[in-house]
Amino acid sequence: MLAAKPVYKYLADIVFPNTCAFCGKVIRWDGLLCEKCAGDMPETFDGLIRIENTDGAVGVFYYENDIIGLIYKLKHGDAVFNFAEISAGMIADRLKVRKIADSIDIVTAVPMHFSKKIVRGRDQAELLARFVADKLGKPFNFHLLGRKKDSTEQHKLERDERQSHAEEVYTTLSKHSDISGKTILICDDVITTGSTIRACASQLKSMGAKKVYACSAAVSAVYKERGDGDNIVP
Repeated sequence: MLAAKPVYKYLADIVFPNTCAFCGKVIRWDGLLCEKCAGDMPETFDGLIRIENTDGAVGVFYYENDIIGLIYKLKHGDAVFNFAEISAGMIADRLKVRKIADSIDIVTAVPMHFSKKIVRGRDQAELLARFVADKLGKPFNFHLLGRKKDSTEQHKLERDERQSHAEEVYTTLSKHSDISGKTILICDDVITTGSTIRACASQLKSMGAKKVYACSAAVSAVYKERGDGDNIVP
């Protein structure tokens, strides 16, 4: 991915000084974190979430404290590439430890309606997916799933409402490539109830995907107390 290439980073640093992914302090052009933040990382999630229609999901940080602000910046802010790259690297490590990485054929993302993407100037799930694909050395494809235009904000809905809403708005694209027998990794910024991932994975399985794994930069803090750490159910 272009943003991860040393030459791009070096040239970009001349105009926009590189900053720490967490505290915003100016750092060396090829760094991701300042020394202080590198030694004081937020608590991380190491479990495997069992979401219906998937073969498992991994995440990195808990959606709490400073991570909430970083996820907001990932959606709406400016300097987000370092946080996305750090998260992607940690996602890749988790997939490798669980011996999932080698089986992945295609990396994709929870789709955003193009009108919202134009307003925001970015699709945070797609941005994360590009970095994850780069870390894994796998191809990405963002022309598998689509989202119908809808103004409802998923995080404001109750659990049951989230699931029914997700099933209504996510769909397959009519001219998608053949993924029969393929293992797909789908990325999102945050996994909470798993409704969005569940709906998207269902669509991917209906398209012929053999397996579907999911990943996110953050997961709900409720997963700290749920399950045995290796078989957590939303």
